[in-house]
Amino acid sequence: MNQSLTVRPKKSSKVNRLVRLLHVYTSMLMLLVMLFFTLTGLTLNHRDWFADAPAPERLELPLPQMLAQPELWREDPLAQAEQVRRWLSREYQVLGNQVSYEWEADSQLMVIDVKRPGGYSLAEVDLESASVLLEKQTYGAVATLNDLHMGRYSGALWSGFIDLSAVAMLLFTLTGFWLVLPQKKKRQRLISLSLLGSGLFGSAYLWVILT
Repeated sequence: MNQSLTVRPKKSSKVNRLVRLLHVYTSMLMLLVMLFFTLTGLTLNHRDWFADAPAPERLELPLPQMLAQPELWREDPLAQAEQVRRWLSREYQVLGNQVSYEWEADSQLMVIDVKRPGGYSLAEVDLESASVLLEKQTYGAVATLNDLHMGRYSGALWSGFIDLSAVAMLLFTLTGFWLVLPQKKKRQRLISLSLLGSGLFGSAYLWVILT
């Protein structure tokens, strides 16, 4: 007589397997990203470790004739400023994700402020003299990485990447905690460590807020 025995996996085993997979894959996916945010957290907290920024570069440029037509500036100064910004981007590497314009009609002066991670460019377009005073500042690689850590002047794409990273790190953290729970021998010690970390964080937060 043939007999067979089929052992079905418990529902909790399936959940644990899924959680373990999520934990492993998110850790591999976020390895470099977590290193980046960890190291830049240190550099952000200790900016005094690094040398001061160099002096900004200043250039006085003639405004091309095609961009210095007074009637066009009177009609639409913002459109003309955008044309000047594109010219500066092509010829003088004025790059950045955050651009603002300030038009002073009385003095015929347009100020173009372009910010990017780790630096900025400021252009004063003087229509009366048909010239551009351009100031460019670069704070260096560490400042660039620090700005990327904060998502400052980095644009929508990088902002979306930070959101995605945050979700992946949240999954990594929660699945790690879940995987600790079934480990009877280590569970108490590991949860105690987790509570200790939470307590230190909470105490530091209250100390900063209340003092």
